[in-house]
Amino acid sequence: MTLRRALLATVAFVVAVCGVIPTAWAHDYLVGSNPKANTAVSAAPKAVTLTFDDIVLSKPAPPQVTVKGPDGHYYETGCASATDRVVSVPVDLGPTGKYTVTWRIVSADGHPVSDSISFTYDGKPSGASGHASPRECPVSAPSAEKSSGTGTPTAAIVAVVVILVVAVGGGAAIVLTRGRDRQPDDQEDLDDDEE
Repeated sequence: MTLRRALLATVAFVVAVCGVIPTAWAHDYLVGSNPKANTAVSAAPKAVTLTFDDIVLSKPAPPQVTVKGPDGHYYETGCASATDRVVSVPVDLGPTGKYTVTWRIVSADGHPVSDSISFTYDGKPSGASGHASPRECPVSAPSAEKSSGTGTPTAAIVAVVVILVVAVGGGAAIVLTRGRDRQPDDQEDLDDDEE
């Protein structure tokens, strides 16, 4: 392999890897919800679910979700839980109007992510009066709790990518070094003729 080909192969690989690493380090983002954001629902849901693009971790803190109604009260009836990419919180909606769902999760890269969406409930008002403040849920996961995510951890992906970059770089260095140590066959023939 010539020096030029080895360098081109290394550069192409590094460019490809640079496209992978930022994706691996990106925070989770919301890809769907039920009820859907900025829509109106007539049937009161029993739970609000949020679906993210990557697994949601339960450590170092479980997901926190509040559902605030048009009267300023909170209508979640339990604590949020995560299963892979889906976070769910049970609710009992009260009056009709706009509800705001606010969440804070631990992204697959280990960083906290928070945001909110809203939906409108235009069905029959229930007798639920909600709570004046958000439901108290644990803000740190118990030490025995396992992460709810079952996908490949981001740190492992990054480690594999780094190992591949080092391996390819090392291979290119070996090829380049060996190429310098060898003389072309024509040069060896010339040397023999001169003797």
